[in-house]
Parts: sequence; structure tokens; C-alpha cells
Amino acid sequence: MKRIIYILIIVLLLCVSCGNSSVNENGTPVQKDCTVKWAGIRVSTYGMRSSYGRDNFPNETKMTGFAGNMESCYEGSTGAYLLIVGTMSGDDTCSLNFPVTGNYNYIRGSKTDLYESYLDAFDEAGYSVWLQVEPGYADLEKLVELVMDRYGHHSCVKGFGIDVEWHKPVEDVEEGTKLSDEDALKVLAKARSYNPDYTVFVKHWDADWLPSAMDGFIYVDDWQMFKSLEQSVQVFSDWAARFAPQPVMFQIGYERDRWLWNTFDNPAKEWGQTIVDGCKTGNDVGIIWVDFTLNEVIDKTDK
Repeated sequence: MKRIIYILIIVLLLCVSCGNSSVNENGTPVQKDCTVKWAGIRVSTYGMRSSYGRDNFPNETKMTGFAGNMESCYEGSTGAYLLIVGTMSGDDTCSLNFPVTGNYNYIRGSKTDLYESYLDAFDEAGYSVWLQVEPGYADLEKLVELVMDRYGHHSCVKGFGIDVEWHKPVEDVEEGTKLSDEDALKVLAKARSYNPDYTVFVKHWDADWLPSAMDGFIYVDDWQMFKSLEQSVQVFSDWAARFAPQPVMFQIGYERDRWLWNTFDNPAKEWGQTIVDGCKTGNDVGIIWVDFTLNEVIDKTDK
């Protein structure tokens, strides 16, 4: 019996070792360039209005062009959108940007559907979209169900996304509540009940608030307020190493980092490439420009 247990332990350890391509047999990190697989933007109602004004929300053609410009910055990448379809309101409720039938705790819908026509345009363009929520205290699996019932028929949709900073927020604490491996896997299973190829992204600026590195997840870092270019490269390379070999995304371009990105002629390309060049753990990477400053940089990305 002891021999069988010993053999099982050895097999398990070998499987774990084989599953992590970022370290060699001695546990030393393997130096391997990262690849930009996705290049695109974050889309939120409040971010877009910050850039373009309340009465000048970008139309489908303009919105589709954003990812096209970002895609042109990184050869071989696919245009991508982190599309926020549910925002957290002051009462910790997730307000979805489409009508909802039925009553659910901490979930409300809207009178009209904001994004259906945009998703049609993204389908036609062949871009990749993750449907993100700021969940508040809403049930995560129910949010997956409502969102995918509404938008899961679109070919551009590649999965679901959770901003963990707004997951069960605690008063006077900005980090939200840590998303456990168990709860994350439930969300992934629910998403894959709609499409077995779906992935789930989890987003935060502190890696400790996210589940551990697991297949089926993309780990999004939205850190801001860098003190130097070198710090930004270090922060994101550490993030990539933390979750290697799983894919990661870096959400950049915040107003508080204007002093940094404004030093580049083409910020979305040059800063993003500098960050990726510093990542040596072989992850697939997404460079995502945040919508708050989109109007100031997007016209530079296709030069």
C-alpha cells in the first residue's frame, strides 16, 4: 500500500512539473520570450464617456476600428475587447447593460441593450471579446448564465471576465474579496457549459486576490501609478512569472500614468512592446489600452 501511494505521489509531481513550462527540472525559471496574442481595448460606459462625452459614445464602426489599430501594432496579434457588460452600482448591485427577465439578488438589467449591435460588428471583423462584469455581491454563476444567454451566440465571444476588485467589496477596503480557486472553477465550468473553448479572465492589480494559475484562465493586471518605466516593466514581468505558463493581459493607459505613456510617440505600441520585451516566462500576452484615455492615443496606434 505504501509503495502504491509513493508511486502516485511521484506521478503527480511529474505531472505538475510537465504542466509548468516556465521552470526546468531544477525549478529554475526558463528564459523564453512572451508573445503578444491579443491587442485591443477595454470598453466601459463610464470610460468611453470620459473620453468622448456622454452624447458622443463611439458608434460600431469607430469602436471596431480601435481594435484594428491596436492589432496593427503587434504583428500576429488578434484585436480584442474586454467589454464590460455589467458595472457595480453604489448598492453593490451588478447593473447589466441589457434587459433582464426575473428578479435576482444584487442584479438588475437596463431598459435597452447597449452592445448587441457592437458584437455583430466584432463578429464580422473576427475579433475576440471577453464579457466582463463588476459583480458586487451578485452570484457569479448567475451572472455567467444571464450574460451568455444574452450574448453567447456571437462568434467573437471567447469567454467571461471578472473584475475581482469589485467582487464582494468590503467597506473602506479597495481590493474586494479574494476569488478562491473553488469559486473560479465553478465560473469556468458554467462558462464552458455554453462553449467548451471559453476562457475566463480574472482581473486585479494585486495577484494575491486572484486564484492560482490554472488552465482555462487569463490573468489580467490593471496596475497603475508607476514611478518609472523600469518599474512598469518589472511589475508586469513579475505578474507574467507569477501565473506562467497561463496567458496574461496588461491593462495600461490610465490617466495617472500620463507622465509615462505621454513620453512615447506611439504609446500603445511603444510602451506595450517595452513591457512585453521584459517578460521572459513564455506567456501569451494581451496588451489592452484602457478607455479613459483612448481618444488621446488611438489615432497614433496605426502609424
